[in-house]
Amino acid sequence: MKAVVLAGGKGTRLGLADRPKAMVPVGGRPLLERLVETARAGGFDDLVFLTGHMGEVIEAHFGDGAAFGVRITHVRESEPLGTAGAIRAARHLLTGPFLVLYGDTLLDVDLARFAGFHRDKGGLATLFVHPNDHPHDSDLLAVDADQRIRRFFPKPHEPGALLPNLVSAALYMLDPAAVDHVPASGASDWGADVFPAMVSAGVPAFAYRSVEYVKDIGTPARLARGEADLASGRVARLSRHTPKPALFLDRDGVLNVEKNGIHRAEDLELMPDAGTAVRAANVAGVPAICITNQPDVAKGFLTEDSLAEVMAALDSRLAEQGAYLDDAFICPHHPEKGFAGEVAALKIACDCRKPLPGLLLAAAAAHNLDLARSWMIGDRHVDVAAAHAAGARAVLVRTGHAGKDRAAHACAPDHVADTLAQAVAHVLGAMAA
Repeated sequence: MKAVVLAGGKGTRLGLADRPKAMVPVGGRPLLERLVETARAGGFDDLVFLTGHMGEVIEAHFGDGAAFGVRITHVRESEPLGTAGAIRAARHLLTGPFLVLYGDTLLDVDLARFAGFHRDKGGLATLFVHPNDHPHDSDLLAVDADQRIRRFFPKPHEPGALLPNLVSAALYMLDPAAVDHVPASGASDWGADVFPAMVSAGVPAFAYRSVEYVKDIGTPARLARGEADLASGRVARLSRHTPKPALFLDRDGVLNVEKNGIHRAEDLELMPDAGTAVRAANVAGVPAICITNQPDVAKGFLTEDSLAEVMAALDSRLAEQGAYLDDAFICPHHPEKGFAGEVAALKIACDCRKPLPGLLLAAAAAHNLDLARSWMIGDRHVDVAAAHAAGARAVLVRTGHAGKDRAAHACAPDHVADTLAQAVAHVLGAMAA
């Protein structure tokens, strides 16, 4: 398979004078070498380097790629064309689905699985997405239950907008037909120009969500963080090839104030310590994943679109405190019938409604999680029961329902805490022990 590497950046903010940005040393090696190694491991051994500023440095270092176990074609632009315009100029080299890598990105991603997802969905574009701690200056998107992208929110965003913290990480799988949506002349960018137009026009594009490491290193601060993450092992720990523990979090009564159902985004109110607690997991490199029953969808009290808006509000409130959820798994089902306006298709006895472990098992399959080292934090004994059924441990917090459902679900938690922050501290300590 072919991979296109956008390597035309100057590296001005990094203070580079003798090499282009993609050749900046990261952990003692040029970043571009690391990208080539990752591409080859994912089955991409036919590479197209799109260069510009000081492209001769890249050409001299890599040659035809034989020394690195790949084939490399170098295409140097004579004028800046932007990330999409540069690929448009190389359209004649792209005859099948191809990977797009940005030359200023440090990553450890199972690219073969990413490519398989793109093939299975059958869209023209698949974007690797994840949350981050600075969504205000990132391109964001909204997806449906099938992971099809329904809206694209290029930066800058409207102040105060409640948007999902789902960031395009500048890693794509594209079909050649996607290039036909790039303006025929002038400079253009995928995030600012092409993807928003494609989504608005109804072109099928999908989001691939993962906890794997993808970070740009285009500023001194981000470069320093990337090198620190390499040295600490964080990059490798988040790899899909590495089973990893996760922190599972119930929503109502744990992350946000319990109000007998949140049906409107404006009604969501964070627990006082939610941002601090989730941020602690983010800093530790432990995936924080929301696991929540939302039966009011089945009952007809809110629509799936309204639920998505509530979840976006949760993302936005956490982001205000520099925190984020790596993913969310939601059960919309309810087995009991008889509600006015109920959704018949969702009134079923499923295997994902807590106390059953289906949501945790789905999260583990999606992200290669080690459930035996994972913990669930919840305010009900159904949370404890779901965790134990999945092989994980559980903390019961004395917030929200504070375990008042014990009579119906008698199971002992592994720990009890007064607040979410105390619960997260206990879990991170147990994981580090």
